[in-house]
Amino acid sequence: MKKIYRRIVLSLMLIFGISGCAGVNPSSGGYNVAIPLHVINSTVGQSFPQKQKTNYGTLMIDKPNILGKQGSDKLGLGTAFRFSNMLIPDGIKGSISISSGVRFNPSDKGLYLTSPMIDDVKFQNFSLAKYLTPEIRTIIGDIIMQQLANKPIYRMNNIGASFVKGVHIQNGNLIVTLGL
Repeated sequence: MKKIYRRIVLSLMLIFGISGCAGVNPSSGGYNVAIPLHVINSTVGQSFPQKQKTNYGTLMIDKPNILGKQGSDKLGLGTAFRFSNMLIPDGIKGSISISSGVRFNPSDKGLYLTSPMIDDVKFQNFSLAKYLTPEIRTIIGDIIMQQLANKPIYRMNNIGASFVKGVHIQNGNLIVTLGL
């Protein structure tokens, strides 16, 4: 059984190596494979929109988009939201930008955002934004970060969890290190 897995991994490494999106990692002895961000974006959007009720109102999160940040060891994530409550029944639309690292969970083979930090929060109608207290703005950001950090951005179902030796972001690219 182990020989079959070894052959599968070696075949994948050969295919990725030929296509140019893999390289040898000398420190771990494994192969680095870049996961294209368009593949991640196609899977992350499947669990949205999401609605979250709070003491302050209802927050609807929609359209997450993960971007690589050139020259960075963080991924950028942007998402749209709408916040509504009894004082603002039609809601306030906005967007939030987050920087985050990534981690691998071997039990479910999922890649998750880790240590997300808010870069920017924008509101579509700036005149309404002045009525939101800094506390509510912080709550909106925290709820969005919590929702995004608890959902996998990608699942590596076709690769055995024991073959994943590490996950990191290098120059805005999501890199998975595979090895035996």
